[in-house]
Amino acid sequence: MKKLPWFIFIVLLAMCAVMIAAFMTPQVPFEDVVLEDGSTQRVIKSHGFTHDKFPTMKQGGPGAERHAVTLWLGWAFVTLCVLFFGGCLAMGMTRRGTLGPTKGPLIFGTAGLAAIFAALIFSYYKYMNEETHALFLGFPRPSAWMLYAVWIFPVFFMILYYRVFDSWFFTADDELRLEEIAAAHRRSQGEGE
Repeated sequence: MKKLPWFIFIVLLAMCAVMIAAFMTPQVPFEDVVLEDGSTQRVIKSHGFTHDKFPTMKQGGPGAERHAVTLWLGWAFVTLCVLFFGGCLAMGMTRRGTLGPTKGPLIFGTAGLAAIFAALIFSYYKYMNEETHALFLGFPRPSAWMLYAVWIFPVFFMILYYRVFDSWFFTADDELRLEEIAAAHRRSQGEGE
């Protein structure tokens, strides 16, 4: 488990690299407008325009043009975030240098969460390239993935933690040892008075 901090560090560096790439990516769509003085100014069109029915809301226009590159950078970033999350959980679940009974479920949960986000990204890619949009349980498919599937894995991790707490994290021997330490501390406090 000595490699785990290095894994998390490398994932953090990769997250930084993806963010830098995202900031370096030119904003599209844009239009170069020639001003009266003959100079050219680039007008970014990806910041949205006023919605025709709800003037306080902006809409972004065609997603295929706006997200041609950033969608894949977003996918890379969210995958790295899931790996970071799984790595942090693994650090917290490590006991005596091993993950013990939590290893398999932790890998399954981390891979499952990454797969859900991949499905979300690919469904959004399909969604932004089609003319008509089918709804799934009342929502566009990408939103449905987010609302109906992402929450399952944090709950899975909570249940895993609950199920193995007494046998892995805080055993009866640990409780006994804690009571001995507390009793010794109380005795030393009583002697000092």
